[in-house]
Order: sequence, then C-alpha cells, then structure tokens
Amino acid sequence: RAILSSTGKSSNIHNVTQRGQSSSSSSPHKRLPRRSTKISESSGASKAPAYNHFKNFSGDGVFTADGHEWKEKRASVIHCLLKGCTNPNSPGAQRLEREANFAADSFLTNIAHEYKNKNTLAATTPINIVPILQQATIGLIYRFITHDHVPLQPERQRLISSMKHNNICESEDERSTGSSSSSTSVSSLDDDSNHVPLPKRKEMDKKSNTSHASIPKEHFAPPNLLRSYLQSVTHIRMIILAQSRSIWFLLPRWVYRTFSSMYQEEERTMGPIRDFAERACVRAQPGSPLHMLRERPSHATSSTKGSAPIKKNGDGIHSDGVVSKALLDEAITLLFAGQDTSAATLSWTLHLLSIYPAVQTRLAEEVASVLEHEDVTTDIFITKKVVSKMTFLDAVVKEAMRLYPVAPFVVRKLAYDLPVVDEDCHEKTSATVLPEGALACVWIYGLHRNKELWDRPNDFVPDRWIDPDLSKRDAGQNMNGAYIPFAAGPRNCVGQPLAQVILRIVLARIIHQYRFTDQRLDKDGQNPNNLRKDMQAGFTVLPSGGVRLRVKSRYSK
Repeated sequence: RAILSSTGKSSNIHNVTQRGQSSSSSSPHKRLPRRSTKISESSGASKAPAYNHFKNFSGDGVFTADGHEWKEKRASVIHCLLKGCTNPNSPGAQRLEREANFAADSFLTNIAHEYKNKNTLAATTPINIVPILQQATIGLIYRFITHDHVPLQPERQRLISSMKHNNICESEDERSTGSSSSSTSVSSLDDDSNHVPLPKRKEMDKKSNTSHASIPKEHFAPPNLLRSYLQSVTHIRMIILAQSRSIWFLLPRWVYRTFSSMYQEEERTMGPIRDFAERACVRAQPGSPLHMLRERPSHATSSTKGSAPIKKNGDGIHSDGVVSKALLDEAITLLFAGQDTSAATLSWTLHLLSIYPAVQTRLAEEVASVLEHEDVTTDIFITKKVVSKMTFLDAVVKEAMRLYPVAPFVVRKLAYDLPVVDEDCHEKTSATVLPEGALACVWIYGLHRNKELWDRPNDFVPDRWIDPDLSKRDAGQNMNGAYIPFAAGPRNCVGQPLAQVILRIVLARIIHQYRFTDQRLDKDGQNPNNLRKDMQAGFTVLPSGGVRLRVKSRYSK
C-alpha cells in the first residue's frame, strides 16, 4: 500500500518500485501530464477495500459503493438532494434557507433550555455547545430530506409552555411591542438577568406552516429515539475507527461478523441508527428528497434485495410501501453526513471564535451591519443572498475548515499507475510510480497546514481569504487541490452546496445573537493558540471533551 504525503513528495512513499519512467519535463517542479477521463465514461475512484469497515454502518450507499453502482446512486442522490437548490428563488432553495433558520432558532431555544436545567442564568456558567448543535443539525437534515415537520422531541413544546408559565419567555404582547431587533432575541443572559426569553417562533411557524401545538401526541417521535440516535452515532465513530486499527480490518468480513465481540457491539449501536433512518424513510413526504429517491431505479423497492413491508408501529406510522435496503443505507448516510459534519464544523468555528474575541466581535459587527443594510432588523430571517454579502463571515468559515477539516483524510484506490516526481531532486531522474491498485491516503489536515502552501499555517487568520496582500502569501489558494475541506474529485462531498449555505446562515444567526467566551482567556498572558482543543478520534473529528463556553446575549443591558 502506498501512502501519499500531504506534500505529494515521493520521499514519503515506501515499498513502491522505481519503473524507469522519465519525467516529461526538464524542471523537477513542472507537473507531469494529468491523465483525464470523460465524466460520462468514469465510474469514480474506488474506495474498496479501504472503506469496507464502513459497510455495516452505511451499507452500500453512495459513500461506500463503487463502480457503476456508485455512479448510478450518486446521480440519483444529486438529482433528489440538490434539485431546485441552485436557483435562489426556487422552492428547494427557499426550503433550505427556512430549515437553516429553523435550526439556528432551535439552537437558541436549547441554549435557554440548558440554562434552565442548570437552575442558573449566570453568564459565567459555561455550557457544552456541541450536543446542542448536534440536536439542531440533525433536526435540520431530517426535515430537509423528509419534509416532515413532526417534532422529534415532544418535551420541547412542554418546555416552551412551562417557561411561558414561569415568565421565562416573552409574552405575546412583548413580542409585538418589544424593542428586540431579532426574532430570536435573547435579551438577558447576563449576570444581572432573572429570565431568559426563548426565541420567538411566530415568523418561523408562519414560514413552515406548522403548528406544533396542534399535532397529536402519538405523532411525536418516541421520546428517547433522538437521544439514542445521537449517542449511537457518536459511539459508532469510535467503533469504526477501532475496527480499522485492529486485526479484523485485514480479515474477511465474515470472520469479523462471526468471531468478533466488536461486531456485536457495533450491531447494538446500529439499532437506534437504523430505527431513526427507517422513520425518515417512512415519514418522507411526496416531493421530499428521500421520497423522490425511493422512486429512482437505483433505490427502488422492487429491485432491491432485503426489502421489507412497513407496518403500523407504536408511534402511529402507517404505510403500505416498503423500505429497501438501498434506501435505508442512503438515509443513514445522508442523516449522518448532514448532521455530523455541520455540527462539527460549527463546533470548531465557535471554539476558534471564543478564543479569538477580536475576530468574533468583527464578525458580529459585519453581520449586524449587513442585516441593517438589507433592512432585516425584525423577525430575523437570513437568506443565501444576505449571507453572500458577508465577506468576513465567508472568510471565517473557510479558515475554520482549513484548520479543522471534518474528515481529516481520505483514501482512494488508484485506478492506474501514478508517476510522482520528487520535488527536492534537482536532477533529471525517473519518477517514482505508485502502482495501479495501491491505496493512496491524502492527509487533508496536513495538506491544509503545509508550510509550503500556507503562510502562518497553524494560525487562525480569516483575513488571508479577503486581503489581497495576505492571499499572495498562500500558494495553496491558487493551487488546485491544496484546499479540499469537502475532499475533491468525483467522490467529493455530495452535499457541499447545501453545507455551504447552512453553515453560513446558522453561524450568522448565532453570532448575531450571542457572544461566546472561553473562560480560560481570563488568565493573564494566555496565548489563544495554546487554548486550542485536541481532536477527538474518529473517522470525523469533533473537539475532544466538547466545547464548554460562556454564553451571553449581545443585546443585554
């Protein structure tokens, strides 16, 4: 197996035969001709066997499928998931904006819930924002791919009613006459406050045409399903990583399934994940991405082995259709990819902003300025058009993804011999050849911090993306493949266009409302770079130990 370093130099490639192929240029820095394949003829880069340990998790969905099966499934997923989302005035794009705003609103609501549970309203009390972001983002992706607005947590409506009863939430009169500048204004998370108003729901309920209060109790999700799902997807990340580092990775899959206790643990962990994904498949409404995917030949129930009839179950679901294995695999993939990557990126971004307060203040000022210029000062609802005018917001997101790409590496099986020139060699020599069939690992984390490509590679410098003088110092900004937070090539992240919009809208809404502070900054002389969180192990990376921050409203007196 060949491992390709982040700099692409052959000095880091071992056990690969020199084949005597001469470099096609007189300069060691000139690139070799690139082999190209027509998209219509390509069946994509292969991941097998490097990703076979994901099979029990994501099955044969677009993430792990190969060859023409992958090509057909990816085409279907792109068609169903991204249909209508590129035109800003289309129903698909407007739905995406609506769900992103709803997710931000959910985050703000649950921040207030968290403080209520702790029986304290002091802004000096740090809270872990990671699970709150995970709840918000899983709700977002679930609603977007199913168009099902049945609440996943019945406790949430009871929380709102309870907080209103205890004067913790604004009254309707205060909503209509108050001076808050935001539909999700939380006016008092400061030390002197004695109440935490929850985000106002009127505008979001009007846009979603959903009244949660009118939904019968039996149509809510089972109370513990969402919690169990989030716990399971967190745990499955560790199991899959452990499997990849064990002897089971090298043995046939049937041996792992038959003899490994790790497989038994994986199966137990997969229970809530499959249950949640099946619920999404069953409740998917006509016109939703998951419902459209069900009708595609690549995921059709009639042609998929392992399909099973859907019957009425305990939470009131009725259907006379079937959930195919192909559809279930894809639902698991889409739910996890949409939730985990968004929550992780937002967690890392808020972590960085909390230890670089000057950057956070500048970002909040830009958001407020753009919203005022766009006359979005009441009933805050941020659109893609609005965030496109927030250049510093865009720079902050890009810089956070440069430092902390959610998937720190990717592995691909080479489809043909790949010659690699040693750039440190100043003589004409034969190229080192990575043979066809070798597994090449691209270490994205190292690529994004390569000192030959990035000036001050380990520093958080959002201005590098908007300051022409700073941009010139980064060779990576002008080099194809040097910045790949969503991977690259035909197997890049299929949901990238959606994520770009979601991350910016949610972050703008959150930063417009709240100030986040890492309490470790209180110590004199602390270097923010020394406060960086370690990465939690997993095939995607979260901040180790969570992100515990002090939260305070920007609009408190």
